[in-house]
Amino acid sequence: MNYVEKRLVTPDKAQLLSWLLPTSASKPLKKTLIIAYAATGNMANCVYYADAFLKAGFDVVLFDYRGFGHSSTFEVDSKRFYCDEFVTDLQTAIKAAKSQFPGNKVGVLSFSISTLLATLAYQQVPFDFLIGDGYVSNPAAIVAYWKREVNREFILPNSATTYSNAVRKIRCPMLLIGGTKDEITPLSDSQQVITQAPHRSLLTYQGDHLQATQVWKEQVFADGYVRRIRNFVEGV
Repeated sequence: MNYVEKRLVTPDKAQLLSWLLPTSASKPLKKTLIIAYAATGNMANCVYYADAFLKAGFDVVLFDYRGFGHSSTFEVDSKRFYCDEFVTDLQTAIKAAKSQFPGNKVGVLSFSISTLLATLAYQQVPFDFLIGDGYVSNPAAIVAYWKREVNREFILPNSATTYSNAVRKIRCPMLLIGGTKDEITPLSDSQQVITQAPHRSLLTYQGDHLQATQVWKEQVFADGYVRRIRNFVEGV
């Protein structure tokens, strides 16, 4: 894959490693997709996703949150459900995507916790479409789930108190992806979210949390997954 490596600087001076990847497809979509992983690991986890979306005509942006990969060091408190600093990081990546690929519509593909980060990032740095795989609609309910299931306690930042309002304020088209057996981000939550505003849709699969890629595989990695997302984005 051809890419441009950049160091993105956040408003609070953190430096984020980012790869900006232009598609070489014969029919580019003029859509930029920021792939935001679930704030664990690093962007290397997304390389195969990036390759699949590049072949489908998307321009792609990958980045590492502070504290991960080769971005700035940052002490992550394991008791915090998420960090507001990660919202700032995603906003910085969105701005970079708009600058690097002018004329494109910009969207975020987010997974699990990163769907929450994308929702909060949108409030200050809007983008053109949001894809949420395992969408977080109720942070407090997920904190309660982990306490109940494995006796692990998380602390929610203050921004979580107004999170439900942030979900309602998203005006760009949204595609949510949910599994029928998902107990972490239940399908019923996504079904409720899509009723809150127009231009929201939901795709379901028979499976658990974040299993859509495997369930929809047809021949090669993520082919059915990418095809469904491309069908949605073509209408944006």
